[in-house]
Amino acid sequence: MFVVRSKDGELRAFYNVCMHRGHELVKDKGNKVVITCPYHAWSYDTEGKLKAAGGSDDVKNFDYDEFYLSPVRVDTLLNMVFINLDDDAAPVSEVYSGLEDEIRGVMHEFDDLKLVRTDPYEFAANWKFIFDAMECYHCPVIHPEVMGENTYVELSFEITGHERWALHLIRGNRDVISGKTEGSVPYDLRADQKYLDTYIWWMWPNLYLVIHQGDPNFKVLFGMPKDAENSWETVDNFFTNDPPTETDISNMDNFRDLVQPQDIPPMEAQQRGVHSLGYTQGRLMVDDERTWRSEHGVHHFNKLCWEAVNGGGNYEIDTGETSS
Repeated sequence: MFVVRSKDGELRAFYNVCMHRGHELVKDKGNKVVITCPYHAWSYDTEGKLKAAGGSDDVKNFDYDEFYLSPVRVDTLLNMVFINLDDDAAPVSEVYSGLEDEIRGVMHEFDDLKLVRTDPYEFAANWKFIFDAMECYHCPVIHPEVMGENTYVELSFEITGHERWALHLIRGNRDVISGKTEGSVPYDLRADQKYLDTYIWWMWPNLYLVIHQGDPNFKVLFGMPKDAENSWETVDNFFTNDPPTETDISNMDNFRDLVQPQDIPPMEAQQRGVHSLGYTQGRLMVDDERTWRSEHGVHHFNKLCWEAVNGGGNYEIDTGETSS
């Protein structure tokens, strides 16, 4: 599939296939007002209508109006483009109701963000393990730099849950950031910078939207399956500074060179472990106070996965809770 902006300003998405003999139409991103098939040069406008087909004058009853590119439903949210194969699905603004207002309320510079770098990853684990990490129970063990005494993050991890999205708020330690405790801050944080907390919004099923501590910044983490045992992930890094500052670059590099190398090996080890005959059913650590250790975010994600696979029904997992 591909997405274009038509002359009328509307975004449109189409299946990437010529209506003549099924050849792919486009391969790379670009800017075109005419989409021409590289096989027999059938040409379409950006609204999907066939405009030229060589030799059609010699073909009896050839009707250009019978040939349109097959459309795909397209929608937008937070300047992101979504395509949906289900014409009857609810719009993204309804599915993720309240999300755009919340993010724009936190980041007033949102429309000034510019894509600076995309970091790709590939790892040997099912894509769902990326989003099974919606907890900070693992943080003191896997990310010791960001948890505990004299670190730049307080022992605080709050999840505000909605049906199809959630906010994970990791509060910054103001005393440490102001005092610049040596070794505690992985990149140039200052008490006068705008964002002293880290905001992580999860969108069902496979998106994270992140504002890290520091100057205005935004990350989009997109996880996708390669197969049942392997996954891809891309991290798009956005900043308002143009060109990006040294702090911006350090922000990106910290996530790529520190956080991701810490997160990926446990996911791969978990993928191997769930195949063991010795593993049956674990226990999610969900507590009533929803403390930073609580795995209620994981529970909710697993519930949605269950419902998607089984068409609803009663979801039970050992947390001391039952969801239906």
